[in-house]
Amino acid sequence: MHFIPGKRDVIVAGDTPHVLQPLFGRQHGWLAVVGLQLHDGYDGGLWPAIKSAVRLPSDLVAIATVLKRHVVTVANLHFPTLGGAAAFLLLRRLGIYRGKVVLTFHGADIRAANRSRSLTRFAWKSLLKGADNIFVCSEGLASEVKVLSPQKNVQVIYNGADISLFSSVVRTSASGSGKRILNIARFEHKKSQDVLLAAFRILLDRGFDCILTMIGTEGPTLEQIIGEAIAFNGRVRVLVGVPHEQIPEYMADCDLFVLPSRAEGFPIVLIEAGAAGLPVVATSIPGITEFIKAGATGLLVEPDNSSALADAMARILENDELGDSLASKLRAESLGFTWQKAATQFVLAVS
Repeated sequence: MHFIPGKRDVIVAGDTPHVLQPLFGRQHGWLAVVGLQLHDGYDGGLWPAIKSAVRLPSDLVAIATVLKRHVVTVANLHFPTLGGAAAFLLLRRLGIYRGKVVLTFHGADIRAANRSRSLTRFAWKSLLKGADNIFVCSEGLASEVKVLSPQKNVQVIYNGADISLFSSVVRTSASGSGKRILNIARFEHKKSQDVLLAAFRILLDRGFDCILTMIGTEGPTLEQIIGEAIAFNGRVRVLVGVPHEQIPEYMADCDLFVLPSRAEGFPIVLIEAGAAGLPVVATSIPGITEFIKAGATGLLVEPDNSSALADAMARILENDELGDSLASKLRAESLGFTWQKAATQFVLAVS
């Protein structure tokens, strides 16, 4: 069973996979999705922690019921939270659940744990010690887990993508003379859409004829980015909530994909862009550098440097041969990053 806090779509493989998802009860393809009302405020201050503690017995009963009903032998907690991980480990200590408890970190989760102090930090160290397996999606994140738990074996399983969906993309020619730039990311500080807009302004000031499409889910910087985009007089489109199955259409209508993140785990969107045959400009940060080889499969720049980002974008926009070469090599690399491969590695690791 995969335990995912928040509303997320997950593809897994195994004998009887289920997704345990707080608040949402529905079917996701052939995966059974179980919705639970759980409470996890242990790292949100004294009063939220007290309320969560009071409700803990009912939460434990709810989780135990689901685990028993579906005969769960492995509980994989994605984006683990303090309360969520503690609940599963407590059920096992009480002898109610006898299966494995696995923690899978994706980025912001382990960074938040590393920022914790005093009792909260001690609790995280105890939880990491008690987990049967710890998985991360990049070597960079493995190093961050080691900060809290130096002795723990941390296994890297890279994210995959729906390769068949994106490798079938047929890129279209621009209807006009302008170049088309695409960015896909949640609207939040670490995704650096503000830096991308600054770089795009530099390109326009240099005389480039191009348009920028920014696609993402709602986040704390959305209103800021929408406000800044207005100043570009229609050359910047901001689209929110585009269904994932429609993303290949936008990649087909694109000459360059840009991901200027300040922090990442192992971005799936780069695998998708690579499979779609797009040249990529991204930042030289952990996670990304494990997928993009600078100068070979894409161009990398330091984060928070709009001038360097504009220069790298300009290199590809001015040189179709360079863009095609980078895209071709990245596509070959991307085809090996499948969800089936990731699932197989997971099943072997927990068996």
